[in-house]
Amino acid sequence: MKRWQKILIGVIVGLLIVSVALFFGVNMYIDSMFNRMEQTETIKVEEANVAESVQEQTKDRNVVNIAIFGTDHDADEGDSVSERADATKIISLDMDNKKIVITSLQRDTLVYLPGDVQDFDKFNHSYWYGGPELSLQTINMNFDMDITRYVSFSFESLEKIVDLVGGVDIYLTQAEINQDYKPIGVSGPEGVYHLNGEQALLYSRIRNIDNDYERMQRQNNVITAIIQAVKGKSVFDLIDLANNALPYVETNLTNGEIKDYLTSLITFDLSDIKQYQIPENGSSDVSIRSYKGFSPLYLLNSYSEQAIQLHKNIYLNDNYQPSEQLLEVESNIYAKFN
Repeated sequence: MKRWQKILIGVIVGLLIVSVALFFGVNMYIDSMFNRMEQTETIKVEEANVAESVQEQTKDRNVVNIAIFGTDHDADEGDSVSERADATKIISLDMDNKKIVITSLQRDTLVYLPGDVQDFDKFNHSYWYGGPELSLQTINMNFDMDITRYVSFSFESLEKIVDLVGGVDIYLTQAEINQDYKPIGVSGPEGVYHLNGEQALLYSRIRNIDNDYERMQRQNNVITAIIQAVKGKSVFDLIDLANNALPYVETNLTNGEIKDYLTSLITFDLSDIKQYQIPENGSSDVSIRSYKGFSPLYLLNSYSEQAIQLHKNIYLNDNYQPSEQLLEVESNIYAKFN
């Protein structure tokens, strides 16, 4: 072998060694960063009350659903310790079409709670009684979903995350600017304002000028604004952001799943995020009920129709057939409250 060939082989081997070392070094650093989150055990499909017919109808659709829980203590209900899922979103990653869908669940929706509860209640109490696992079971049973993954953070941490991305741009109506229950701290005509973390938190919690459906939309507006603020940042900025934000997060996503999803998101269209809600048409889809001293509880006009619409929005499935599990739950709810 000629001398130049030996040198070339040596250079190639050296580059390979350096590349492998860098790969493992970066991988270890990313893992150490993700380990700053509170990570819980994975939840199996059977543990999450996912109906077999739901699994069958979604198996060929390359969609990942992740429940996002924004937890908060509601002082109005007299509890000083336990947290409720004050906001619940389903983030759906359509891996084939490179799209994101955000679905908001109305916290006061009347549902059946499985597990140790085995009773009817408002949806956000599922987190209060059984944490994220019971909330996932409740979503899957009452709306025919297949969610086993979740991310949870307190609303107080939302304030810190917004500050970490440098604030967010939000369109404020005149009513939102003028409301005096907990003022956002801006003045002027309606329009786009740059809000810091405290202001964004106050904005997302406004409830005295309209209704809870509009409140859900404000929460979505903050999430979308955070995504837009993150989109233009460099890799180093994103690493610094994650390093500071992750201690406020609890999840059962593995490090490998997070890395896979983040890699996939690079190719997604983040300018076209579809947003939906349950109930789909707001107050026209519900009637008001009371139970166990709690009111209002929103009885849906049709739980199965909501599930059909969910699968159309998330899976682009126009021919979804509700599961026997959901039909039984729906029948029991109406037998009790109609």
